[in-house]
Amino acid sequence: MDDDDSDMDTALNGTRKTHFTSTQNSLAMSIVAIAALLGNFPIVQLVGMVGIRTVFAGLGILSAVSTLLIPLSIRMGFYYFLAVRFLQGFAFAANFPVIGSFCAKWSYFKQNGLFVSSLVAYVQLSPAITMPASGALCSAFRWPSIFYAHGAVSLLLFVTYALFYRNSPQKHPFVGNVELKKISIGKIAAVDKRALKKVPYGAILKTPAIWAVWVAAIGNFTCVNMMFLFSPVYLSKVLGFPVHSTGISAAIPPFLQFLSKLICGAISDRLTCLPEQMKFRMFNSFAFIGSGAFLCVLAFMGDSHKDYNMIVLGCAAAMLGATTGGFFKAGPVLSKQYSHFVTGNISLGITITMLIVPFFVNALTHNNTQEEWKWVFLITAAVMFICNVFFVIFVKGEPCEWTSDNFHRASSVADLERNSVRNPTISTVSRNVEDVPEKL
Repeated sequence: MDDDDSDMDTALNGTRKTHFTSTQNSLAMSIVAIAALLGNFPIVQLVGMVGIRTVFAGLGILSAVSTLLIPLSIRMGFYYFLAVRFLQGFAFAANFPVIGSFCAKWSYFKQNGLFVSSLVAYVQLSPAITMPASGALCSAFRWPSIFYAHGAVSLLLFVTYALFYRNSPQKHPFVGNVELKKISIGKIAAVDKRALKKVPYGAILKTPAIWAVWVAAIGNFTCVNMMFLFSPVYLSKVLGFPVHSTGISAAIPPFLQFLSKLICGAISDRLTCLPEQMKFRMFNSFAFIGSGAFLCVLAFMGDSHKDYNMIVLGCAAAMLGATTGGFFKAGPVLSKQYSHFVTGNISLGITITMLIVPFFVNALTHNNTQEEWKWVFLITAAVMFICNVFFVIFVKGEPCEWTSDNFHRASSVADLERNSVRNPTISTVSRNVEDVPEKL
């Protein structure tokens, strides 16, 4: 910290307050995204090898403990705080691989949309809860209570998860035979487990439909990070909302998006009259074009009627909830048992945009005027429009070829043949000897 910014002041609520520079604030935000990027591929590999019960419970407890340590790390110094933030970011990388694996193992094929929407809605539900809760805790019990409360609740939730969750329905004591049969419909038949652990990375990366899902994730999280990282700034510095009410005001858009995600996910499952490909295109276009249109309206509004600006911003966030019937649902449907890899890499959309969005927003909003924010909204809308076009063109409605039984049997046979050529077994050698005709 700089000398003038490292002084400890006495806050109004009786606690000491540490001032970080703007550079340090940017680093504290960026380190989470960097850690998540670094942790993404190793965590995807771990999920494939040992399952999500161990991985998610372990990383969740790490995240909870890191949150509990934040007040202490701030008092010790900025670099200790940065280290704790790195641990939080690393644990954050587990979220989407876990969602993908869970949907592949536990979802009933008629309720894919409901499962996906319920799980991915954490992105909106968490800030809708934590923003107002943090404001209330800070006012009542001083700022360290925010981290102690969130850390304690997280620890309790992850311990509960570790006790009750099982990696497959077959192993869960509370799953009956009828429920198990329903869950098993559409799942891959019993094949060599070692073959299932060999993710066909080459085939996946050559599939345009999978890239359509990942590109759509970039468009989605460009908007999500713009809204949820900077909506408090826009509300307070541009629209002039009081700082003490900004937490509640900023929680409204994510809460609206949370509700729309659940509703659209359920509607997607019930629209059985339409093919999956058409539903993916329809819901994703409704979300991206609708949200982008509201952002364009917001861009050309003045700042004299701030309540209307708030309503339009909330509508833009709510429209984006329809993605649960679009690319969010397409990922698990297309990749099935490899959803932990395909859906897991959606988290790259979060982390990449988490790094990029602050730079372009800060570069455009030096004075935080409505005219400057106009370009933020227009650029965000343009990114969503372009990503949606790519998604609509390349997305498919059926599981990819590399998810089928035949693909895995063929791969297993090919592996066995290669291994037998390289390392012939005793039985193979004996058969070859028996085939040699006897010489008289």
